[in-house]
Amino acid sequence: MLTKQCKLHLKQVDETAIQHMIAALKIAVQLQYLVLVLIIHALVPRWFTTTASRTMMRIINERTN
Repeated sequence: MLTKQCKLHLKQVDETAIQHMIAALKIAVQLQYLVLVLIIHALVPRWFTTTASRTMMRIINERTN
């Protein structure tokens, strides 16, 4: 069912297909939340001044550690 490339990627990130799917979906939900935060920030710049940056850095740090 999974191609060689998929299996290689899962091996590189040391996750099963289900673990990887759950992690990707969690990140997708977080990023969707950030869309709303960024729209609000665009309209009222004093609100959520660092929320998007901090959240994206946290996501990256969690995935690389």
